[in-house]
Amino acid sequence: MSSKSAHLPRYIAKSDFEKAYQKTIISNNFFEKDSYYVKQKPRYFYVIRELGKYLPSKQSSVLEIGGGQIALLAKELFGDECTVVDLNETYKQGILNHDVQFQCCDLLRDDLKERNAYDLVVMCEVIEHFPVPPHTILEKIRAWLKPGGLIFITTPNLYRFRNLVRLALGLRVFDTFFIPERGRGIGHPFEYSQTHLKWQLETAGFESVNIQLRQLDNAGSSLWTQLGRITASPFLLRPLWRDKLVALARKKG
Repeated sequence: MSSKSAHLPRYIAKSDFEKAYQKTIISNNFFEKDSYYVKQKPRYFYVIRELGKYLPSKQSSVLEIGGGQIALLAKELFGDECTVVDLNETYKQGILNHDVQFQCCDLLRDDLKERNAYDLVVMCEVIEHFPVPPHTILEKIRAWLKPGGLIFITTPNLYRFRNLVRLALGLRVFDTFFIPERGRGIGHPFEYSQTHLKWQLETAGFESVNIQLRQLDNAGSSLWTQLGRITASPFLLRPLWRDKLVALARKKG
């Protein structure tokens, strides 16, 4: 993403990030084990640094959907007014312990009461879990943003090298597609191409949509997965085969 902005970007020292990450993420009460967050630290550093290019230097209102890691880091590093929304309260306490607000909202069925309230909405590795066309949920989210507010999304790239290999070998690529009961999460019933995600955002009423293909890390869930990703790294010189889509879009001001 371009770093061009109407304001000075927020500077994030790597040492400050490391301290904040250790304090708020490692050993917190989240869905994944600590080892996952150790491996994924480069991805979180990329996201928080990228967001620093677009948020004003003054305190901002930030809403994160799912996870909560970016909201915790934004609160710790910048003092932003942060809220996390998740579909159930299983991991609520780990958010509240760090003075970040929490709301329970099943986006398939519910809506927040807030309107024109947030400078930024963040969805990291969330949109691929929606078992409905994302624009139906993105339309709700747009109403929560202030005029000119931003939405930032990371999600797996449909054409990532991992998917190509699994298709070629006849292995399963996506999870079962179904509508879960209230409060229940599901796997990845769908993943998006750059063009398709852009269409979903524009259909939901967002503008200035910018989507890039990125390789944010080579971490994997097992040693074999990590070795496989390192071996495949030459193929990732082709952007189309990289792991992630990183999207930034704006609500009309």
